[in-house]
Amino acid sequence: MAVLAAGMMIAAPVAAQQVGAPVGAKAGKPYRFKHSGITAPAELDGMKRVDVRQLGDDELDVFAVYQDGPDAINVYVYRTLSGSVPVWFDRARASIEQRKEMFGNVAPVVPTAFTPPGQSSASGLMAGWTLTKAPYRGTALAILPVGEWLVKVRYSSTKLDGATVAARIPAVLGALEWPKAIPAAPAAAPVTDCTTPLAFAANAAPVTDANALQTAALTGGLVAAAEGEKRTGAAATPATWCRDPAPAQVGAAYRRDGATDGYLLAISDSGRGFAVEPDVIAREVGESEGRKVAQWSVALYEPGSIAIYAPMTALPAPDTLIAALNRPILARTTTWGKKRNVTINPEFFK
Repeated sequence: MAVLAAGMMIAAPVAAQQVGAPVGAKAGKPYRFKHSGITAPAELDGMKRVDVRQLGDDELDVFAVYQDGPDAINVYVYRTLSGSVPVWFDRARASIEQRKEMFGNVAPVVPTAFTPPGQSSASGLMAGWTLTKAPYRGTALAILPVGEWLVKVRYSSTKLDGATVAARIPAVLGALEWPKAIPAAPAAAPVTDCTTPLAFAANAAPVTDANALQTAALTGGLVAAAEGEKRTGAAATPATWCRDPAPAQVGAAYRRDGATDGYLLAISDSGRGFAVEPDVIAREVGESEGRKVAQWSVALYEPGSIAIYAPMTALPAPDTLIAALNRPILARTTTWGKKRNVTINPEFFK
């Protein structure tokens, strides 16, 4: 599936140069990320900006690349309605510590919370790693929130170890220009393992009933969009996320406030993820008809839209879910812009 592949593409320190489409940015001039109000200078820590690119469209996932030979700083600004800083930092951390073929035997580290520029709480997470496989000796990473946007800075060096590179991150963040008004964000803390694992159903499978698929296509996107906006709005209650031990071919499963009936399958550290939750609409429709219906909705959160997949008959394990994602989507709802457009896949109404 394309989104799973895309989620794994940005693992190497300078791989960002090889993916995405170019965004117009004048060389030698500051570049303002179109929607977030963040501006990147023409030079960071002695490195010149050599490229600005985007994943997807509408400039909702944009990154600027700075280089001095193989040394590089990448500044990503992307929109997300799923997860939180701890979740996406945990995926970024895994992409470094678990990629031995790329980085060598990297010792795990505990991220440090920090207060980003223009903010009053320690809403960001940062860490540095010393690498054992050439050409890079050290890399450092910081992720922080700016409203509905996440900012990720990755700094990789062929000469400096992880601690020394991490010590340069605050100056890099300080050289960026930030919006004058930044929404308050909760303090961040590293994700920990869930105390008890989720109980998955061995017989979980995609729903095939035509009426159930039609209902999911018509209502699923709107429900998911409303839920996403409720969770990320100014009045949203901060969530605590834990990492479920379930194995996953791609990403990992995270549970909001210790949920026992659903999870977010976070893909890489890109802010994209599959939310698996009890299907409230199906249950209410069933009750109105005197039936008991239990099924789980599957929604892919991307920077500007939510894609609805066929519901599952029971809570699926991550690998069961991934295997079911080869099926066409039911519908897609836009979450960016003034209008919320719902596009239904006509294949499910023949």
